Amino acid sequence: MKVHLLSFILILLLHFNTKAQSSNKIENIATIEIINDENVSIEGDTISLNNIHKKVIEIFSSVTMQAESFSSLTLIVNQTVSENTIENIKYQIRSTPVQFINLQRTTINTYDGIEVTQNVLDQYNTLISYWSSLDAESRYYRASDLEFVESVALNMTMDQRIRNEKLLGYLPFVKAEPKFPDLFMLKTLPNKTYIFVREKDTLDKDTAFKEFKNNTYRLKRRIIDEQNVVIIDILKD
Repeated sequence: MKVHLLSFILILLLHFNTKAQSSNKIENIATIEIINDENVSIEGDTISLNNIHKKVIEIFSSVTMQAESFSSLTLIVNQTVSENTIENIKYQIRSTPVQFINLQRTTINTYDGIEVTQNVLDQYNTLISYWSSLDAESRYYRASDLEFVESVALNMTMDQRIRNEKLLGYLPFVKAEPKFPDLFMLKTLPNKTYIFVREKDTLDKDTAFKEFKNNTYRLKRRIIDEQNVVIIDILKD
């Protein structure tokens, strides 16, 4: 499973970072540590959630970017921060000139894959609860979040399983996303981002529909570079 996820990560990062390849330079202009659902710390200053947009604009305006480089912001998130708060912050950043968002969960970054501490359980519960609150078409997953939840579920004690959120039966590592017949029947929506994948190759939409129009496919919803992406995984018939 982890090898499968890793291959998708590599494919998708390649797709999204194509525009940066000419200079191969992405500059992190600031780090935002999300303290709680009301306040964040940006470069040492604690500000309210509603003032993030203004602060990011100020920082961006004060930074001298190298020619042909791309701006990025790093979000540091602890296990108590809600997904709605994260989405609020991302929304504010996207209305600034910043081009990339790099989200890092402190608990996931420090989790050793073995010891399930209370912080680990808090992060596990936050993710499960958030996914449970969404309808099927709104559930997009980060590969790192899926790997974390899968590992925690495998390493929890029986008592921890009883006292914490139940593993969701529809998660991709529990039950594979369904197959759909005939790619040409797929209706894409203009407000969504699609990536067409055939084995380890990414294809443009026209090529995919021309060469594999009768193939079955899996539709996978993922978060890549903090963007919601619909992956059309074309299968070998």
